[in-house]
Amino acid sequence: MYSIPVSTRPMQPVWPAAKAAFAVIGTILVGTGSVYGLDRTESWRHHIQPRVPFILDAADASTGGAERPDVRTASEHIESIRNVLNPAIADLAGLFDVSRQAIYKWLSGDSTPEPDKLNRIVELSRIADAFQAAGVSRAGALLKMKAFAGRSLMDLIKSGENRSEHVAALISEAKAMEASYKQSGLATSKSKSSSDWQSSISIPGSSERV
Repeated sequence: MYSIPVSTRPMQPVWPAAKAAFAVIGTILVGTGSVYGLDRTESWRHHIQPRVPFILDAADASTGGAERPDVRTASEHIESIRNVLNPAIADLAGLFDVSRQAIYKWLSGDSTPEPDKLNRIVELSRIADAFQAAGVSRAGALLKMKAFAGRSLMDLIKSGENRSEHVAALISEAKAMEASYKQSGLATSKSKSSSDWQSSISIPGSSERV
């Protein structure tokens, strides 16, 4: 008879260190007389699964911390874009070369973007992810900032010229503007808070080199 200790305490998230400890402790199954490696579960789990409840995060065991695939739908990507970048529907329609009605249909799931449109949607969604991860405020203003030889990131995306360094440059510029704001004393002013000081024109020399 196989037996596995069952804890009555509430389950907690299994962090990497805990998983490593479990891998050492769990390599021997009581009563089998055999050693089973957790990195080879598919070769032996069928021997015990009918009698032992068995749950293993196979993705974590096999990928070794590799980046998870982006499985968001087109609608979810567009929602993320709108939440972070707050573009007008007309701007999205212009960027993707479609009508505003097409954008609404994508959002509702009534239709699916063509592959080339979807690639652009995913690209912009990942830019939104990068801005959000960096804690960038007013990301939508950065999207339209004429920071690259008189062109904006939106212009570069539409022409297929966007690169990761463009996004990194805008994130750096956003942090530079935030630092300038704090140094100006406006952050401690008693007047009503405003972000109008952030210009749609790049700080000289901050990202023109890209």
